[in-house]
Amino acid sequence: MRADAAVVGVGFVGLHTAYRLRRAGYEVVLVGGNLRRGASWGNAGIIHQGSTTTVPEIMGFWRVVRLALRRGSYLSTSPIVALRESLPRGWIWRYARGLRRGLVIERGRILSRLVPESKRIWLETIRSEGLDAELVEAGSLEAYFSDELFTHESQLVREDAARLGYRVEALDGERCREMEPLLGQEVVGGLYYLDDAWVNPAKTLESLYSAVQRLGVRMVPEDAVSILEEGEAARVRTQSSEIEAGWAVVASGAWTKRLLARIGVEIPLAAGRGYLAITEPTQARISRPIFYSDEKIVVSQTAAGAMRLTSYFELNDPDAPLDRGKIRLMLEKAGRALPPLRGLRVVDEWVGSRPCLPDGLPVIGRVGERSAIIVATGLCRLGLTLSPATALLVEGIISGREDPILQYFSPKRFS
Repeated sequence: MRADAAVVGVGFVGLHTAYRLRRAGYEVVLVGGNLRRGASWGNAGIIHQGSTTTVPEIMGFWRVVRLALRRGSYLSTSPIVALRESLPRGWIWRYARGLRRGLVIERGRILSRLVPESKRIWLETIRSEGLDAELVEAGSLEAYFSDELFTHESQLVREDAARLGYRVEALDGERCREMEPLLGQEVVGGLYYLDDAWVNPAKTLESLYSAVQRLGVRMVPEDAVSILEEGEAARVRTQSSEIEAGWAVVASGAWTKRLLARIGVEIPLAAGRGYLAITEPTQARISRPIFYSDEKIVVSQTAAGAMRLTSYFELNDPDAPLDRGKIRLMLEKAGRALPPLRGLRVVDEWVGSRPCLPDGLPVIGRVGERSAIIVATGLCRLGLTLSPATALLVEGIISGREDPILQYFSPKRFS
């Protein structure tokens, strides 16, 4: 099979990339089969316009390690993974070295340049393709149940908003309950991100996949086994297919590291796994996604009334099994902030692997100076938000109009 471009990965980055390239007139093959496997299917669903951080901002190396090993913590890992990744040049070691406030601010400044355009493309694509996204444009509310935490974080966010130009309002507890009556009486305050939007990730992913197919992108519903470079072209192999393409775009999320390692390209990518619990439908309604900040849990609601709870940043193998204890604990904690969640039956549970780089920036660009292989991954917790902007950057590389911002995302920065 021959094509102008082979896109490997059926998450939001891969789908947006295939969509843009096909709309630009390229013959495209999309490689990948299991939509539910990657982080796109079960994420929080927020197209976020606020603070742009892909990885948690937890200051201090030993604090990171202690949180990762503490039972019930939002940040978790196994002792073996913690030990391995805390060694020099391990993921936690690299991550902790980049937690200086100045570096965090600089990363936010870089990524914030992509956010408005990414939202514009999202809304345009949803509307022009008639995607079944269950779009909600009512902002998002970050609710706090600790006075100390709210005072500290609201100040930081206001400074961040003034620096980066996004809209956020600090609300007292009474105003939070006026906006979202289901919140518990103990809510002390909140941060209202006015320009956030929400989509149902699973429905949006399936709908975008269908739209890409309708455009004429050829589908190979199998995982890539290998990617090779041959002269000025690339060759992508699956179990039963082989695609020769002028370009190969590797957007396979947390599994990207394994594919690239086979051609000698090393990137310090880790799986920051997130958990999802979906409840039975309820007549009680929230108007927008609510982030229970004290416990780092996002609660959203589908059009059918099901509640979606997402949380955790678990450093682990991307194919490790789901920990049901985390699902139970997440539901128990969320019930303190939103009492109507108590007693609801969980009808679906999921764990997925966010692709995360320790320096908090994605990796987007050619793997070599003149390479026909482009990598596009590492958006971690901003994967849904920034996937359209990432696809735009990839299209620019292929069409010969590389954006200068790519200098910050180069795969070669880890050499």
